[in-house]
Order: sequence, then C-alpha cells, then structure tokens
Amino acid sequence: MSAFSEKLDAAGVASILARVAERRPRVHCLTNTVAQNVTANMLLAFGAMPSMAGHPDEVAAVAAGAGAILINLGTISPEGERAIPKLLAVAQEHRIPLVLDPVFVELSPLRLRLVGDVLASFDVLVRGNATEMAVLEPLFVPKRDIVRVTTGAVDRIETEGRSLSVAHGHAWMTKVTGLGCASSALVAACRAVEPDPMIAAAAALTAYGIAGEIAAERATGPGSFAMHLIDALAGLDEAALAARMS
Repeated sequence: MSAFSEKLDAAGVASILARVAERRPRVHCLTNTVAQNVTANMLLAFGAMPSMAGHPDEVAAVAAGAGAILINLGTISPEGERAIPKLLAVAQEHRIPLVLDPVFVELSPLRLRLVGDVLASFDVLVRGNATEMAVLEPLFVPKRDIVRVTTGAVDRIETEGRSLSVAHGHAWMTKVTGLGCASSALVAACRAVEPDPMIAAAAALTAYGIAGEIAAERATGPGSFAMHLIDALAGLDEAALAARMS
C-alpha cells in the first residue's frame, strides 16, 4: 500500500506541547544508564515528569501510574531483562503506551530477542536509527501497524498507509551522549497526551529538532550545546516553532 504523507503545522505541535505542560505526564524510563541524567533533564524541560526505577520487584508498581513507558536497551542488565516482562504486563493491564528504543540491536542476539518480546505488546512505537531499524524490518513485516520512527538527518515516521517526515535538528545532536535516547523519552511524553502515535512522534521530534537549531545558534561547541538545548526546549512556543516550520 502506498503511504499517505501527512504534515504537522506549528499550531498542532504547540497544542501537543501545551498538553504536556498542562498534564505533566510521567514517563517511566527503563533506560540507558549513560543517558539517564540527560533524559530526565530533557523530560523536565519539556514539561513532563521522569521516573527511572528499574528494580524488577518494584518496576511494575512504579510504572503503573505512568502516562507512557520507555524501554531503552542501551545498557541492558540482568535486572533490566527481568524488569521488561513486568513492564509489558503493566502496560497491557493499564493500557499504557510503550516506546521502544532498540539501541545496538544489531550487535546482540539478546537485544533482538527482547525487541521481539516488546513488539508482541498491544501499543508499541519503535524509535531507532537507520541501522537498528533495518535489522528489525523482518520483525515489522507481520505487524505493519506498528509505528516505526527512523531518526537521522530527516526523521521518518511510518505505519501502514501513513508517513510523516521531520527535517529539523543540528549535527551537534549526534555529538553529545544520550541525546538520541532522550528523543525517545520526548516521543513518549507526547504519546502520553496524544492518542495518535504518528502525530505524537512528529510533534516531539519537531520540537526537539527546532530546539537543537536554536541551541546551536547560542553554543560554541557540543559541551555548551547540551546546556543550551535544555534551555531552548524549555522555552519553545508556537512563534518559535512557526518561524522554523514555514
């Protein structure tokens, strides 16, 4: 089936950001230990609330009240492996949307198996880079309704019969550890307030990319860029979005 290409305007993105700020959804992140701090800070700047509990004996209780759940495989541990089925069960029970970040899935059979487990859940959005998403393509074939977000110079958001693209950002976003992982958390924050996962992903990536463009204009290199990115994300409004989305 050919994809119907959609477009999201500044007012649409701003509306979703306003809902995040108003509702302050909690995003439960079973995530990369390298990215935990930057992920938490980006979520707070976005208006959402992070939680990071990963112990298998408490993860279900903590995640049960979240607006969305992020599973990031970046530094998967034995405890994390045992926590994932509990997160999947609580997501199913409470109808909590899931975002999966299949970091380095191409390097490890364990990661590939865990991705298969997550994809069996009811409401999953997958965000990865081109290499990761190519490896997962055979798993997507029987589940074409899964929203697949491939990030790069141009982000592609696809599901059966629909597509969106986002062409915002800056090269320094690839030079700071954890910024890609943080983008998955922002997608989850938008998904917590927006029932259409395609629109949620497009809004999050548009806002994040534009914040990156603004931050690059203020920074002198990757180190200061990370600081300015948090500030730019926190200060986004419809006017700033519209100036760069025209």
